Amino acid sequence: MPDFITPGLNPLEIPEIVAMVGLHIPICKKVFYTDPFNPSVITTTSVFAPRDLLACTAVSRAWRWILLPVLWRSYDGSLMRYVPHHVLQENSIYFRSFRDQFGHYHSGPFLTGNLRNLIISYQHDSAVPFMLTNPVLKHLTWTGCGHPFQDREFTALIGLGNLRDLCLSNWDLSGRQLALILCASPRLARLSLSSVRGVQDLDGMLLLFALEEISLGYVPSDSQCLLELVRYCPSLRRISFLGTWIQEQPRDMLLLSAQIRVYCPEMNSIRLTASYCFGMGAFVTLEDFEYAALVQGAQSLDIFAAEIASLGMMLTDALISQFDALVAVDLCIRRRIQHQYPHDGGGGDETGGSGVGGESDGSGSGGSGDIGLVGGEGSNGSNSTLLMDIINSGRILSTCSRLRVFRLSSAENVIDMDVAMKLFSTPWACLGLEVLSLGQISLPTFKQPSQEVCAVGYGWQIQSFDGTGMAGTMTASSTTLTTASAAAAATTATITYGDTFAMVDASSTSAMIPTLSTAIPGMTPLLGLNDELWPFGSEFRRKLLPQISLLTVLREFWLNKVQYVRATIV
Repeated sequence: MPDFITPGLNPLEIPEIVAMVGLHIPICKKVFYTDPFNPSVITTTSVFAPRDLLACTAVSRAWRWILLPVLWRSYDGSLMRYVPHHVLQENSIYFRSFRDQFGHYHSGPFLTGNLRNLIISYQHDSAVPFMLTNPVLKHLTWTGCGHPFQDREFTALIGLGNLRDLCLSNWDLSGRQLALILCASPRLARLSLSSVRGVQDLDGMLLLFALEEISLGYVPSDSQCLLELVRYCPSLRRISFLGTWIQEQPRDMLLLSAQIRVYCPEMNSIRLTASYCFGMGAFVTLEDFEYAALVQGAQSLDIFAAEIASLGMMLTDALISQFDALVAVDLCIRRRIQHQYPHDGGGGDETGGSGVGGESDGSGSGGSGDIGLVGGEGSNGSNSTLLMDIINSGRILSTCSRLRVFRLSSAENVIDMDVAMKLFSTPWACLGLEVLSLGQISLPTFKQPSQEVCAVGYGWQIQSFDGTGMAGTMTASSTTLTTASAAAAATTATITYGDTFAMVDASSTSAMIPTLSTAIPGMTPLLGLNDELWPFGSEFRRKLLPQISLLTVLREFWLNKVQYVRATIV
């Protein structure tokens, strides 16, 4: 026994050890139920059921004294909705985290005074009392309903001087100063604002030296000055725009890019998601030159993730210019609404302003349609756009040698296999790639399994739900399934287990996208009900598998929503 342990001391009586054991005892269980509107869909939910931990509290008084704070350290309204109200009140002194975004479950009052994390809605009666009685709060997520801050609410908010994370959503700051909120927490490191109205100016704002991450959701027209927050964040490293702009909303990305370059020299991560326009059934994305401007605004960009209409030349060149720093690129091609710009001749494409809505009239005005749908079904330029996406993706892979993560998917269009072959037109330089994900590639079926392009031969196998590969459990047998084509016509196909890549023996075209209709033993680790099963074409695999065999540190590989792991050699 080591000298520093008192002789005769039982390790199970050391509070730190008992508490660590308690932290690893599950307090929730999963419950499965069938969707009443779709009986084929089985949904899971979690409920608070700490039977094992409660049994531990009954071992001795010492264990009860140690484990009760562990048991009640976190309150989650949805998980604990069946716990009696008086039980929660008695044990609320142990709460360190409180989560109830809708205020539907337990209204309080609660006796806690040591909260660290608070996720709450204005509807909850305890929202303001929690902030007033917990000055050590470090994380606050507070959701409003679009109404202005009341005096009591605003006073409670600016009294939190120890915040590290602040998330405000759906509030109106008319007549208030955002500067008072942010400057009240000098150690604030992460800030998230979404649908916050009434921010007319940033008067009184001081430099926020600790702020490293900003996330902006939808920014209303009367709060556009929120984009100027970057001027006060010299340590900013990460910025996210999550559906920030809507159709026809003015924006100046060139100015924002210049401000980032001047005021945020440590910026290394940019993420953008598109906002959805329900009336048009499409997404509002930025223009190619706007994405490029943001990328060029960062002096050393490590991560770029965006939902884009197409991977244009300007964005590609901007990403390639960051080749010495870029380690992660995550791109999703979205069907989008074009944005009309007075300074670039309308919402045209990169080649001269000819929008999908009409032909170019030679003046660069974007044709007869002010708004067009790009990348959607029936678009005349969809094939050429997808070809450009693939070619530019290949340029990134063949230039950015430090790249560790690359994801490319098309949310609406299927990428033709012949187009996808352009990925291999030049050798890849990113031999240190760790994550590779390619989606929505149309791969035609073939009748006989080809062992020369078998995935196992290149050291890969299909990922199962339990974290192990499926190759060891497959046999050279087959099962007949009912599949559905893209036109919803019923067809019978045969799924052969002989090859790790699921072979499909069917006289179908490349448009067929089979789906499982019943649960199949041995296949459930790969596919669930109604999941897409993509047949794999040999030509694309002959190019892809040798390429990924060169990626010696690749640990995660996805192709058309199917994950593969390194094969276990027995």
